[in-house]
Amino acid sequence: MLVRTLQVLVHAEHDTLWNLLLDRVQHPERYIPGVAETRILEKSDDVVVREMKLHDDVIKERITIKPYDSELHHELLEHPRFTGVIVMRIVRTARQSPVAPQYLEYDLELQRKSFKVEGIVGGEEEIIADFEEELRKLKVRAEEMESGAQRGSGS
Repeated sequence: MLVRTLQVLVHAEHDTLWNLLLDRVQHPERYIPGVAETRILEKSDDVVVREMKLHDDVIKERITIKPYDSELHHELLEHPRFTGVIVMRIVRTARQSPVAPQYLEYDLELQRKSFKVEGIVGGEEEIIADFEEELRKLKVRAEEMESGAQRGSGS
């Protein structure tokens, strides 16, 4: 089982980061390395079922949006190698300060479907590398948006 927490400190307001996570649900190709196409199969206020082509594999997942907890729960419905859940959350470093940095955290709980597949370790390393790259992209984009907003307001 692959159980891992990945975390990055982002110098951006909570709303900026949350809006990027919501954009990521609709447009994963902007953030996730290797996404070729995406289809939204179902959508409500708090649940999205999407299918995407990622590194030539078709992935289907149910994403539950929990704005009050600042969390997105990704349940893998179809994946060639894994079952499990990925939880993405924003963790505030200070409740009172809107300008305090936020932690963007990914909790991975993935179970390999078969141990007969070759390259088990390589597959897990590739997934971790993709998530780390995604975290980096979200951090950079959020911080760029914040610095642009500060320049625009004359700060």
